[in-house]
Amino acid sequence: MFHRIGIFGKYNGIACWDTIDRLLQHLISSDKTVLLDSASCADFPHQRYGVDVVEREELGKQIDIAIVVGGDGTFLDVARSIVDYDVPILGINLGRLGFLTDISPKEMLNIIDEVMQDQYAGEERNLIRVQIEKDNVIEFDQLALNDVVIHKTESPRMIEFETCVDGRFLNSQRSDGMIISTPTGSTAYALSAGGPLLDPRLDVFCLVSINPHTMSTRPFVLPGSSVVTIRPHENCNGLAQIICDGQLTHHIGVNHKATITRHKKFIKMLHPAGHDHFELLRAKLRWGDKL
Repeated sequence: MFHRIGIFGKYNGIACWDTIDRLLQHLISSDKTVLLDSASCADFPHQRYGVDVVEREELGKQIDIAIVVGGDGTFLDVARSIVDYDVPILGINLGRLGFLTDISPKEMLNIIDEVMQDQYAGEERNLIRVQIEKDNVIEFDQLALNDVVIHKTESPRMIEFETCVDGRFLNSQRSDGMIISTPTGSTAYALSAGGPLLDPRLDVFCLVSINPHTMSTRPFVLPGSSVVTIRPHENCNGLAQIICDGQLTHHIGVNHKATITRHKKFIKMLHPAGHDHFELLRAKLRWGDKL
């Protein structure tokens, strides 16, 4: 099923070269065609293997599966890039928590062999899209697999903004900001801000306020088909920004409008056979530790 494999690494990730080297040798010995991502692997010594380094915009069109060697941040970046090509994605964990990149380098080769023999667990997860416009001109149009965050900048002042859902006014709040989280992102920033853990199989997203001025402000879960709009008030001018997955940033002010919707495509994530999300939660959140 998977004959053309794309390998993605960490940006400037010399630390992942050894892992990519092992993976590359193994796949080539299995008669697989391997392509490297130019954005992250341009400096990898690919000439010794005779493999091509391809621009990311073209790579998604040429591969059957994407293998990410890095941490969850690398995974988020690659997922946003390839989601429109319907390419499944698999993560080798060189980071810390590894909620998304859930295969250890020690187990990598055995699990890769199983995946190539169609022995894996697969699931689809939603992404959200944010468009920021001013005076009817789109200034920012990006995706997020974890979350979209409206956040104050360095100022100690709270920001104020109003939120509408499907054209209906929800609330106006003063706070440090708000997280619009997917189920995937419910274990990230939203969890730290008091948001709920969402089963990744759900097609929903959640609004989680960051240090709201009013204690009655609570997390709010919405259907994935919802359209959320956020309009900053005057005191946001120059003090607020929107961040996608902690990686893509745009400053917003009083004349901006941000529209958040579910992206039209879902990303297909692959896991080792027998993958159990609850077991992952117990391990990563240390629920079983004795006090």
